[in-house]
Amino acid sequence: MCGILVKRSFLVSVALAVICLAGPAWSDEHSEEAPADEQQAEWTKPIPLSVEIDYTLTTDYVFRGVNFTDYPGKSASDLSHQLGVAAEYDADSLGVFGASVWFQWFSEQQKLTPDDSSNLQEVSYSAYWGYELEAIAADLELGYIAYQFPRESGSDQWTHEFYVSLAFDDSWFFGTDEPVLNPTVSFYQDVDQFRGSWWEFGISHDFALGDYEATAQAPILKDLTITPSLTLGIDHRWIAPAVGEGSKSTRPANLLYGLNASYDISSALDIPEQYGQLSVGGFLYFSQALRRDLLDDEFW
Repeated sequence: MCGILVKRSFLVSVALAVICLAGPAWSDEHSEEAPADEQQAEWTKPIPLSVEIDYTLTTDYVFRGVNFTDYPGKSASDLSHQLGVAAEYDADSLGVFGASVWFQWFSEQQKLTPDDSSNLQEVSYSAYWGYELEAIAADLELGYIAYQFPRESGSDQWTHEFYVSLAFDDSWFFGTDEPVLNPTVSFYQDVDQFRGSWWEFGISHDFALGDYEATAQAPILKDLTITPSLTLGIDHRWIAPAVGEGSKSTRPANLLYGLNASYDISSALDIPEQYGQLSVGGFLYFSQALRRDLLDDEFW
């Protein structure tokens, strides 16, 4: 899905994914040799449509190294709320089509801009198409994002981006059954307010504790996945217009270090697949500023 970063920060997120929007379909095909007590009805997804709801509570909203919720005297209790709703349709050989809407509101927004009785700081709308490129072992995603800033006025309320992203499966390179570094390359081009572009080069690895013998049988640890990540952001004339100061240039902007922990509640409670998937998680991020003229180190 289409995703995106401080001081004194810790984030907790809860995600609920409804796997389909129609009644379940069941397959009663069983092997004749299988004992009756081992036979289980297999659920088949009737419509290739998925819906996801994600809520995040974090101490700061940091995007591309810029902290948009910071002000003098800010405390860790001044939290940022983020809510995302997304839908995705798998069109088989035609690829995947998706759309989402994302809201961000800040409890102390009035300390950043004049109070207009609303703490809603940003809304983004996105649409994308994804396709598997088997020849290069990568997933391609082409998309569009519209950013709305409700507290601004006139033409400053909106800006728009187009983007392209590639996520590579490097298992062939390492000779493994699963990807190792999951390298990604993304390019975002603003076509409205900022007119600049942004590059991201990232790597990450999922450590699913259920896959390791030492933790596979542990009641809590077996459903936990730990994911460290590293992302390099390169700015091309985007940051200066976004923060309203400094000179436009092209240079490395920040290094984003991440550590994500996700707990699969559905698996832990043996919730059947047809009822959706529920997970809860937390993460820590540190953005190391490489453009010291416009960015600061941020931890959240």
